[in-house]
Amino acid sequence: MSPYWQNRSCDPFTSPSKACTLGNYVDYAVNISSAEDVSHALSFAQKHSVRVVIKNTGHDYLGKSTGKGSLSLWTHNMKYMGFFNYSSTEYTGPAMKMGAGVQAFEAYAAAASHGLRIIGGSCATVGLSGGFLQGGGHSLLSSTYGMSADQVLEWEVVTATGKHLIASPTENKDLYWALTGGGGGTYGVVISVTVKAFKDGIVGGAYLEINKTGTTDEKFWKGVEEFFTWVPDMVDSGSTALFSLSNTSFVVIPVTAPGKSEDEVKDLLQPFLSKIDDLGVPINTSITSFPTYLEHFDHYLGPMPYGLPLINIVDVSLGGRLIPRRVLENATSNLDFVDALKLSVQPGGDYKTGGIALNVPHSVAGNDPSSNSVFPAWRDSLLTILAFAPWDFKASLSTNMAGDDYLNEVTIPALTAVAPDTGAYMNEANLQQDHWQSAFYGTNYDRLRRIKKIYDPKNLFFANTAVGSEAWTQDGDGRLCRSA
Repeated sequence: MSPYWQNRSCDPFTSPSKACTLGNYVDYAVNISSAEDVSHALSFAQKHSVRVVIKNTGHDYLGKSTGKGSLSLWTHNMKYMGFFNYSSTEYTGPAMKMGAGVQAFEAYAAAASHGLRIIGGSCATVGLSGGFLQGGGHSLLSSTYGMSADQVLEWEVVTATGKHLIASPTENKDLYWALTGGGGGTYGVVISVTVKAFKDGIVGGAYLEINKTGTTDEKFWKGVEEFFTWVPDMVDSGSTALFSLSNTSFVVIPVTAPGKSEDEVKDLLQPFLSKIDDLGVPINTSITSFPTYLEHFDHYLGPMPYGLPLINIVDVSLGGRLIPRRVLENATSNLDFVDALKLSVQPGGDYKTGGIALNVPHSVAGNDPSSNSVFPAWRDSLLTILAFAPWDFKASLSTNMAGDDYLNEVTIPALTAVAPDTGAYMNEANLQQDHWQSAFYGTNYDRLRRIKKIYDPKNLFFANTAVGSEAWTQDGDGRLCRSA
């Protein structure tokens, strides 16, 4: 959870002499184990006018999984996993059904044991069926298979009125469309999800690192520029790249190239490495090819379940922006983009910027624009950028919010100037994002709002920046009041 939502009370950094208060944490919780549990909890909440939040693992930058005075529906312990051959008019092939509490590391291991892979995120502790899948979900495998939400075959869900439904492209189609990319915590409580699974096989990989040590500031940034010039060809090959930038280093960990041998990865990297060599910039590289996706993932982002500190991002404020293909394919706009990156890390220290390079058009996902509600800007974007400002748990709130202000006053405007017509990934964004309805949902928002009214007519479900959240305002204590 983002540190902003932990209300700086009762954590390991709080003085023992300081009062311990619940603050923004929930007052009550139900350990959900069935759809019946959800129905009873929702009935209780409505009878007693208690705020409801839905929580899986709580990986959450926008405070959606907590709330003052609320009843938490905790789905984390719903760990069912099963594999079978799925057949429908939309898809025939291997599939995995998982309970709402299954985390990525559990799903990856289970799939691998069946000779399969599934499309999940780079943080292995994230629960897949919550905000991750419901918000779109990018993956190291996305340039080959599409967004994680593109893999959803059906949802098992309990609505605000207590109805237990299946939502698929042929059953409760509007609810399926909304759940599949339209954001978590607002249409219903997911009990389970069924997703496509794919035959496993070799995965090529690479680690790349450029440091300012031994080169000039100008050449360092030229090297960064050359990387983003290379990105379109790289992602069009079916590969992705997860990267991290500071004002002293640029690290790619990993390049993920499904189906490629070490020699094929070398061929993929050659155009970029040749440019770096021409610049005379030192670069550290390592290249691999593993028999399975699980082995590739664990090598670069493990050891599972917790993985690298690079992936477990907790002590930051953040903001983001999607960067479209046209920016990287034009030398002038690509340079403008790199200048925006320079601004994002200019303060130095723990001001860092990361992201993933990927290619997720409908042609890759194997669907069409009407298939789901994944934010349309993803389909033309090759990067999602996450800019980080440091958060010191021992510092004052005002000190920490200065970093958040830098994001909103400098970094995000600079990135927006480069890509004014896109938006940001709703799961990795800043709560102060201007015009969040268009920035997170785009042209889908009005339809999503109509579907929300059908399945949650009384606006029982509320989450910050979720569809329909305008129906409520939070008072000074964090409690919800009906909007005027």
